[in-house]
Amino acid sequence: MTADNAALQELLDKNACQEVLIRYARALDWVDEEALKTVFFPDAEIDYGFFTGRGDEFIPVVIELERGFLRRWHNNGPALITLSGDVAEAESYGLAAAVSRQDGQTVTNVFGGRYLDRLERRDGRWGIARRHYLLDWQRSFEMDAANEAVPGLPWLDGADPDHPLYRRL
Repeated sequence: MTADNAALQELLDKNACQEVLIRYARALDWVDEEALKTVFFPDAEIDYGFFTGRGDEFIPVVIELERGFLRRWHNNGPALITLSGDVAEAESYGLAAAVSRQDGQTVTNVFGGRYLDRLERRDGRWGIARRHYLLDWQRSFEMDAANEAVPGLPWLDGADPDHPLYRRL
C-alpha cells in the first residue's frame, strides 16, 4: 500500500469510527434498539457505573431508561481517534439532556461526560468493543409547564422509529 493509500484508508477508518459514535447518540434520541445494535458488538465490555456488562445486555437496559423520558437529546463531540490496524482507541465528549415529569414539575437534566472507547473492525464493520463512560458534571432545571415551550417551535415528543419524521440512515 502506498503512503497516499494508507493515509486515505486511515481517514476512511476514522470516519467510520466517528459514524459509529454518532449513531449511538441518534439511536438513543429516537429510542431505536435496532440502530443501537449496530453500535455495540454483542460481547462489548460496557461500564457506565449504573451498568457493567456486555453490549447485548446493555442495549435493552439503556433503551428502557431512555423510554422513561418525555424527550431526550444526545450529542457527541468529535472524537480523538488513534488506529492500529483493525483496532481504534477513541475519546469523545458528550452532552445529553433528558426531560421528565417529577412531582408535577417538568425537569430537564443535563449531563456532561466523556466516552473512552475501543472500537474494532470485525467482518468489515466497525463497532464498539469496549466503552467506559465517565460523568464529569450534571445539572437539573425545573420548568413551569406554562414556560416550557418556545412559541412557534414544536417539541419532538414521542420520538421513536415509528415517528413520521424518523428515517433509517
